[in-house]
Amino acid sequence: MGSALAKQLRSPQEGSCVGWVAQRIMAMGKGDDSTDAVSLISAPEKSVIVELGPGAGYSLRQILSSLKPSRVYAIEISDAFRNALTSDKEFAASIESGLLSMHANDAKCLNFIPSNSVDVIFGFNVIYFLDPLDEYLKEMKRILKPGGTVNFGVKDVAKTFDNTIYINTDWTACLDQMKSVGLVEVEQSETRLEGPSEYIPLVGKKPK
Repeated sequence: MGSALAKQLRSPQEGSCVGWVAQRIMAMGKGDDSTDAVSLISAPEKSVIVELGPGAGYSLRQILSSLKPSRVYAIEISDAFRNALTSDKEFAASIESGLLSMHANDAKCLNFIPSNSVDVIFGFNVIYFLDPLDEYLKEMKRILKPGGTVNFGVKDVAKTFDNTIYINTDWTACLDQMKSVGLVEVEQSETRLEGPSEYIPLVGKKPK
C-alpha cells in the first residue's frame, strides 16, 4: 500500500483526493466486523465508554444502541470523519442530549476525562497507529475504573501495510505492552468472522 494512502487511512483529511479515497475504503461494507466486536463487550448498566477512532460510525452506532451507556466519548483525530459523524442526525441528537461527545484529541492525552471514570475503552483498527503504544496504554489505564476493560480489534492484513505508519502489528508485542503498563487478564481471543471481515480481539482489564 502506498504511504500516502496509508497515512490517510490513519486519519483521512478533508479536501484531499487520497483522503476521499481513504474514507470510501474505510466506509465500505456494513461494519459487520466492528459491530461484532462491540457485541463481545460486557458492560455494566449505564456505563461510561470511550471509543478510539470511530471512523464511519458503525461501531459507535452499535455502542449507543446495544450497550445503553450513560456517557460516550468518541475520540476521532480525522477532521473528515469527525465532521461526518457530527452531521449525522442520530449522532447529532446524542450530542445534543449530552450522551455523546466528539473529541479531536490525540488519545495519549485525554485530560478532559477524569481518572477511574471509564468502564470500557473500544478501538477497532486503531492500535496499529498508537506510537509509542505504552504512552497510550498508560493513559487508558488512568481513565479506566478498576475492573474496566480495553477492547481492541485487529486484522492480520495490517501486517502487509506500510510499517512506518502501521507500527503495531505484532499482536504478541501488543499484549506484552498491555501487561507492562499493569493491565491484567490480557489475551488474544479466537479469530472471528471470515474473509475481509475477519479480525482478532485483543483484550485487557484494569486490576480491581
